Amino acid sequence: MLEYQGQPCMICGDAFSEADDIVTCPECGTPYHRACYKKVGCCVNTELHETGGSWVTERRRAISAELRAEKRAEQEEQAAERERGDAPKMLNGSLYDGVRLNPYDPCVGLDPEETLDGATMREVAEFVGTNRFYYLPRFRLMKQTGRKFSFNLVCLFFPHFYFANRKMWVLTIGSMLLEMLLGIPRVLVYMYEQLGISVSWANVNSAGFARLDSVCSVVGLIVSAFWGLFANYLYYRHTVRRIRSIKRGAGSEAAMHDRIQTEGGTNGWNIVLTLVIEVSLAAAFVYIVTMLR
Repeated sequence: MLEYQGQPCMICGDAFSEADDIVTCPECGTPYHRACYKKVGCCVNTELHETGGSWVTERRRAISAELRAEKRAEQEEQAAERERGDAPKMLNGSLYDGVRLNPYDPCVGLDPEETLDGATMREVAEFVGTNRFYYLPRFRLMKQTGRKFSFNLVCLFFPHFYFANRKMWVLTIGSMLLEMLLGIPRVLVYMYEQLGISVSWANVNSAGFARLDSVCSVVGLIVSAFWGLFANYLYYRHTVRRIRSIKRGAGSEAAMHDRIQTEGGTNGWNIVLTLVIEVSLAAAFVYIVTMLR
């Protein structure tokens, strides 16, 4: 609706307001007052029909051009302030590249048409959904510098929950199984010392088993550090790959944006599901160990 406000109806010429009853052409997306469209009975934007264009696409391009012009003017003013010595020092200058970030802007002040490996900043913002102020500048820096590491505290300790929340199921299952595999020696020690359950095929008191437990612990720390340092990059690659795939398969631009928003974002229920799976696998492991001891 915001894209229509202030734009003229091609039949009556009056600008659209928030209170207007607006309908759009099903083929090209040109908006009309409902009464005007009903009176004429068809779309009068013959130019778009002949070219196969989209009113929404053209309007978004115009909005993007206006935003870019405003941004250029703002950056020129910032440059003038720096020359005068009036500009405040910016934190993380390399990350933000002199751009004054705006948490209320869907693209947090970045250029909506800037491309990140085949996806525009607008599309990435739609896919990320929540916490765009954190992710978009980091994704932009990764694209510009090629740097792949960026610290993610949540993923350092709970990688499978982080990936599940971001709908990255391959990494969810992979990180969870790897964590459980590396934790098997510690679980066997706990079962022996706390529950009095021992197994014939694993002598937890042997020097060899102690070395195995130590190796698994060290590898586990290395894996945790890897998730903490590279989770943001893995999410960046997942984001642009999914967007490119959606763009190839979407039938229309509206359908594409709907799919981007639906398949992206977060889902807290995925964390609950992952926790249920993890507890179930742990219980199954204990049961199998108990039966085979």
